[in-house]
Amino acid sequence: MKYFLFTLFTLPFFSFGQEIASSPEKFLAETGKEILANSEYAKRQAACDTFLAVLKNYISTDEGFNDPLKSVTSMLRLDYEDEFRIYTWQMPDADFKYVKYGLVAATTRKGIVVTELNDGSRMLMEPEYKNLKPDNWYGAIYYKLIPVGKKRNPTFTLLGFAPDETLNKKVIDVISIDNRGRPRFGDKVFRFDEFMDKTYRKPPQRIILSYGGKYAASVRWNEDKEMIIMDHLSPPDSKLKGVYSTYGPDMSYDALVWEKDWWHLKTEVKFDSRQNIPIVPPNKPTDLPPGKK
Repeated sequence: MKYFLFTLFTLPFFSFGQEIASSPEKFLAETGKEILANSEYAKRQAACDTFLAVLKNYISTDEGFNDPLKSVTSMLRLDYEDEFRIYTWQMPDADFKYVKYGLVAATTRKGIVVTELNDGSRMLMEPEYKNLKPDNWYGAIYYKLIPVGKKRNPTFTLLGFAPDETLNKKVIDVISIDNRGRPRFGDKVFRFDEFMDKTYRKPPQRIILSYGGKYAASVRWNEDKEMIIMDHLSPPDSKLKGVYSTYGPDMSYDALVWEKDWWHLKTEVKFDSRQNIPIVPPNKPTDLPPGKK
């Protein structure tokens, strides 16, 4: 904690260091809200820079590393035992397109190492095939960490969300941490050549589901079935194949199942979403008088 206090007081823009040191969680919760809510881009960016600096210094301490930060609702925090933590959040830029931010804190023999993640998703060509370092991370808000495989050396699969106005994305990625505490993203653990309407020319290192910004699509870990269950996405017309801004769930499901150190794809999975949504055929009128239906 002493190191945390010293660092805060030496940063030139922290004239309010005492306020931060007395309650880092409260300060992060309030600053985090500004990142999303402030109408001025410059103030959103200033809040984001401050948030990142304070969080990075705080989680490099034992106290901060073990703090669940439950009241900081502007970000998501995932953890694996006492080994590492992942923090992700987003900020609307000047054009109100979301930029992702992240930190990974890992325990090593030399102490806690914190690595900043730089969102390079807009510049990446064919990101499905790339093993990525922290400086060109495929930005996403991670909401689930799934350790699968060997207990002593599991494969860590991440489920993430990358929203935007016209095109949403769900990301199934893999994270590994080296002995120095440095993360890498992506791994060739997906054993299938086709996924929905995509054909992979080589083994992918992550799976990206793209669909229209006005739709909601589910990708989640089902503990009972031990599957990643996904809404199957398709366009409203076959002529729109590849125009992902038109894609949406078609009421069927696919799944990824971990078998023999690989993620395998299963299609047309039977799954009760617990949603009681009446389906009316498009050619059936809904405004007929009583007795005429």
